[in-house]
Amino acid sequence: MESSKGNIAPLLLLPVIWGSYYVASQKWVGYTSVFTSGVGIRLITFFFLTLIMWKRGELPLLLKTHGVFKRLLLIGTLGFLLDLTAFIGLSMSSAASGTALLKCDVLMVNIMSMIIYKQRFTWKAWACTLVMLFGVFLVMGIDFGTFQIGDPGNIFFLLSAFFVSCNAFVIKSVQLDKDNPTCDDVVAYYNNFVTLIYFTATSLIMNTLGQFGVVLSNPWAALALLLAGLGQTGIYVVYYYNLRNYPVWLVKTFLLLMPIVSTLITFVLFGEVMVLTQYIGMAVVMAGALGILLEQKHQ
Repeated sequence: MESSKGNIAPLLLLPVIWGSYYVASQKWVGYTSVFTSGVGIRLITFFFLTLIMWKRGELPLLLKTHGVFKRLLLIGTLGFLLDLTAFIGLSMSSAASGTALLKCDVLMVNIMSMIIYKQRFTWKAWACTLVMLFGVFLVMGIDFGTFQIGDPGNIFFLLSAFFVSCNAFVIKSVQLDKDNPTCDDVVAYYNNFVTLIYFTATSLIMNTLGQFGVVLSNPWAALALLLAGLGQTGIYVVYYYNLRNYPVWLVKTFLLLMPIVSTLITFVLFGEVMVLTQYIGMAVVMAGALGILLEQKHQ
């Protein structure tokens, strides 16, 4: 582990924030097209990130990107592609299978870590990761009898997981660049701004920006947008902190807890019924996470 303090609180906080964001963004997407939703969320996030950087005196750092500027643009481009492919997948397949497949990025990150960082995983670490992933599929209610990995929608979900995995390593390379190590907030700002440009251009082409009128006429839509924007901002702050201080594979492993958070939120706030297999899946995910922690402590 790259962090010597052994503090796992930021790792546990991230899936809570991301799971909450997922629920809020799902509600917001219900009011507008996915591209208009993307513009709205990124605009709110743009405001909050600007405010954070202003309070911290970091705005001048946005111009100090020598040697990392192209990678910052790449991060934003990958950010848009991972959203775009996930949206296409959602239009062709179920949200449950999509959420589960997007968590396959943990396996992709493990393989990339072996290639890039020469990371070596014990068989126990691999086993615990696979156990957690299986638990995620149970939590999301995947029917293994009808599930087909080759379905077109599922291919786009796996593409999104691939873009997420690549982006994590590019982000970390910018944060720890040997010549110009870049502030987390600067990386987040460029990521969000470039993605905002892509979403805005797409919405203009598809003529969907007029859908923003729902924010003025429906207070629940406005609340969903605000909470989604706050969630996206929180993700940037905590996710980038974790990427800087922990191995990418460990951050992604803890994110396997996210479906549990989103499922519990919809259960508590919206009265969605949970079945036995989901409870079993939660227990399986937690057991796998405990195994990962014990294996890390042992190492």
